[in-house]
Amino acid sequence: MATQGDKVAINFLEITNQPFQISFYSKKVIDPEQQSPHPNIKRYNLPGDLNNLNSAFVPYFISETAFEGFELITVSSAVNKVLTVYKLFENLVDKCKQTLREGTNFTVEYGFRKKVNIVISSSVLGNEEIWIEPYFLNISDKFGYLIGFHFNLADGQPFNKAVQQKSLSLGPDGRENINFYADIYRKLQHFIGHFKSIIFPLGQGIDLTASFQEIPSKHLDAKKYIFYDGRIETSQFQGIKKHGPLVKMVDNCLICFMYRPDDKPYSYELFHALKGNKFGTFPGMEAMFSFSLGKEHVTGLPLADYSEKSIDAAITHLKEIAVGRPTLPLLLIPWSRIECTSEEDDIYYRIKHQFLSKGLPTQFVSLQRMRERDGLKWSISNIGLGIFSKLGGLPWKLQPRHEKCLIVGIGQAHRKQNDGTITRYFAYSVLSDSSGLYDSIKILSQSEQKDTYLNGLTENIKSVIKSMESKYDKFVIHTPFKLKLEEVEALKVGVTAIAGNEIVVMKFNEHSKYFGFAPDNNSKVPFESSCVPLGKRQYLVWFEGLQHHNPTIRRRIAKPMHVEFIYSSKELNSNDEISYLQDAINLSGANWRGFNAKTSPVSVYYAKIIADYIGCFDRLGLPEIDIENMPPWFL
Repeated sequence: MATQGDKVAINFLEITNQPFQISFYSKKVIDPEQQSPHPNIKRYNLPGDLNNLNSAFVPYFISETAFEGFELITVSSAVNKVLTVYKLFENLVDKCKQTLREGTNFTVEYGFRKKVNIVISSSVLGNEEIWIEPYFLNISDKFGYLIGFHFNLADGQPFNKAVQQKSLSLGPDGRENINFYADIYRKLQHFIGHFKSIIFPLGQGIDLTASFQEIPSKHLDAKKYIFYDGRIETSQFQGIKKHGPLVKMVDNCLICFMYRPDDKPYSYELFHALKGNKFGTFPGMEAMFSFSLGKEHVTGLPLADYSEKSIDAAITHLKEIAVGRPTLPLLLIPWSRIECTSEEDDIYYRIKHQFLSKGLPTQFVSLQRMRERDGLKWSISNIGLGIFSKLGGLPWKLQPRHEKCLIVGIGQAHRKQNDGTITRYFAYSVLSDSSGLYDSIKILSQSEQKDTYLNGLTENIKSVIKSMESKYDKFVIHTPFKLKLEEVEALKVGVTAIAGNEIVVMKFNEHSKYFGFAPDNNSKVPFESSCVPLGKRQYLVWFEGLQHHNPTIRRRIAKPMHVEFIYSSKELNSNDEISYLQDAINLSGANWRGFNAKTSPVSVYYAKIIADYIGCFDRLGLPEIDIENMPPWFL
């Protein structure tokens, strides 16, 4: 059960005196069908009688400047919160134009998110910027501004290690930035100290506090992993090491090392590392997964090169050797997926597709990573985990909050032209239960016509749920933030038509505008499983973070996840919402791609990985493959 946690300081600076007054020119709309007479004239609802704020709201035209027939009025910020946020943006832009040089010191974005970007430092690589965006924080019922750090890459500059350091994802030593939160906090504090007094107060005396809004958090339960014979541990690695995996691989599996002849010594090094003979960080496949790497389970196959012809020949040879056994090709490649050319990236996806089209998952290992100091030492356990899972083993599951609950992760891989026009719509679902056990992938809809695609979403989400009713009595749909409103509505129409089951739809955004800090510790990282309510069924959740038993940060902690409940078949109270957030937290621990891979629920993460694969296959003009009837090849 969730417990009261520490306060978290979110990236929100509150306006000091509220409510406040806002002024603008207005004219009541006579004809509801009448369009705005000018691009700078907006339309908002206000009380029909401005002297009686309780009167019915009617549409008004709103302008910052005088137009014929418009009158200047002043109202309270509380009258229309959306209008007030718009006015706060316009006031911010006006003040920046008065005090800073547009284009050099700041830029303005008028898109879906209306914000101002203040340049705090420049270099040939690009600009370090603090963005400012007006916002109404529902949980505190207060207006203010969200602020955040962003590195804006200069035109023509390549994305490289130096850019990642400027973006704070890498530290000065070129490794992942374990001070990510503290560095961002310092950038924001620098802005508050040096720029706030230049920009604020705005017109009509609108000023900001100098400290972030602190909100009490709830601390969700720690993840509990289940291993062989129902044994429970709080560590994936130690749990498997002590108790063995939840379900072992079948005993006739085959691993085939594939390498260029000159790289054969590295295949031996990898083999001995997997046997547990090389590093203390991994005791070996037999000790961890009860799978020996004897001659009956391992073979090798040299590759002349990575051409389509060579890979096809290798697949044919491997099929002859395997004779129907569960088989995993383990390929050594000379480049790193993190730092590779576009040509090398295309080769990777083409090879992946060649094997998948023949029903074979693959495991790639970078020779570049192996050559690095300690490169294999810290990755070998994850390589072993990937091999085990792709060959059908089940390493662990989670202790769920809801039993008999199916999690449906929604993914999309639309085909787009260079201008963003969609020429083919494609959506699928990744099914797992609330303990994190992967079930299957189901295609939901694909069409070149939007209406046909949306109708398919509606009908097929119903079919997925109906087909699983005998096994589950709760269904939770996890959607990514990039899912369009019309797609979300199509899914809601489908689930609304189903009676008798509890159905919840949650939207996840790992790249939201929200951030948060633990004000009382040096790292500024909140505890893992911290959950901050933002109001209106929205939460900020740390799927990873500071550990209570170990306050030392050893790797870069990801940003918090913004989670919103967008549909439920029954009324949910705060305890219900927390229980579904608990299952989402648990699902972040079900990621079999790595022992510490837990930045988002597998329902969302797996769907994104599959979308990346399908999108790249499509970009390369490769034939469609059957993604539904295979083990989790995307790990």
